[in-house]
Amino acid sequence: MPATLTHALQGEAHNSGEETVTSRCMIIATLHQLKAEHELLSVRVSGCPDTASSAILGIKEDQDCYYLDELNLPISHKAFLKKRKAVIHCRLQGMEVRIPCKLLKASSDKGIALYKIGLPKRIVRIQRREHFRLRLNAGLVIPVTVPRLEGHCASGEAFDLSAGGVGAFIHTSDVPSRGQILSEVAIALPQAPSFKTSIEIRFARVDEIHHSLRIGGRFVSLDKNQERIIAHFLAEQQRKRRRHNPV
Repeated sequence: MPATLTHALQGEAHNSGEETVTSRCMIIATLHQLKAEHELLSVRVSGCPDTASSAILGIKEDQDCYYLDELNLPISHKAFLKKRKAVIHCRLQGMEVRIPCKLLKASSDKGIALYKIGLPKRIVRIQRREHFRLRLNAGLVIPVTVPRLEGHCASGEAFDLSAGGVGAFIHTSDVPSRGQILSEVAIALPQAPSFKTSIEIRFARVDEIHHSLRIGGRFVSLDKNQERIIAHFLAEQQRKRRRHNPV
């Protein structure tokens, strides 16, 4: 991503709470970041009972638009074509992001729908995270095992970690509900004792790009030793990154 976009992403206030962003540069930077990180988007069309999934395929700054992949629910797809409006809900860098959608044009490529969306005039960001979150590098594997997920044992890998919770891709088609408590979840940090804890599900959805369940969970009742293990790991990773990427 161009440096100007990265700076724009980092240049906004980091205070907690809801923030309306009207800067065109910032809005474009957010869209580029969502595309670069292959973030799965939840798309809500008024009148549809369920939330559909999609992803950003490209951004055309000179045309004030971007492109969305086909909604995965046929009922949402039809409603979007009719109403031509929707709202995207997603997560980016520890924040919830809400983006209004206005459909400019719908086309198809080999039977797959493609939506041309107008660049929004404003987006909303909501900072709910109380703890520093470490986005894990691709080469850093942290196994996560859920012994009882909808009656089955499932495993996967974490993609981010903080003292307050974990984000992970789990290799399963079972989707837990928001607020559900997963008990005895095992997390194995490199060069540190593995530990088990309970996790409260904050979001869960199937990520079609990674072919896995994507979850974000809040740790429930970590003990002091577990808190120290996580804090030490996060501090060590930050030191390593500063050594390899000095300011």
